Amino acid sequence: MDFIPIKDILFYAVSIVMVAAALLTVVVKNILHSAVALIAAFFCTAILYFLLSAEFIAVAQVMVYIGGVIVFVVFTILLTSRLGERTLEVSTKRKLLAAFFAAAITILAIVLLREMHGGFMLQQTEYASLDAIGKRLLSPGDDGFLLPFEAISVLLLISLIGAVSIARTPHDDKTEAK
Repeated sequence: MDFIPIKDILFYAVSIVMVAAALLTVVVKNILHSAVALIAAFFCTAILYFLLSAEFIAVAQVMVYIGGVIVFVVFTILLTSRLGERTLEVSTKRKLLAAFFAAAITILAIVLLREMHGGFMLQQTEYASLDAIGKRLLSPGDDGFLLPFEAISVLLLISLIGAVSIARTPHDDKTEAK
């Protein structure tokens, strides 16, 4: 009789919790509850990184996403929204359309993954050192990621400026004019 390794059981348990938290992030109507579910999904992702022996990536996941991004999102929610207000109702037509697109993207992802070499089989890999990750991330060469790194920073700056301009009230414009 073959025994299932504890690492596999833990992987499936964490994966189920992560998928449930991700679904709650999208489905819950209260935006603050949605942010808390997103924290759970990010934390489960960090646990999966630990299970894959990628400790640096797991710690970066916790520090950057949970420690930085989610705290920023929660502060933004608390400072700009009125949590007691009624939420907008979504029509059944839009829900069905969203479900159709989600199913289509899922089917497309499964088809593309099966087309890959070896299907869903994962290969055992060694993760690079912190020094190698840093050099490759900031390398301007063909194997580097300097351009995407800078593009993401510009995108985040634009989204931050957009969020501030959306969150401003007309009252803020009158005080600047004086």
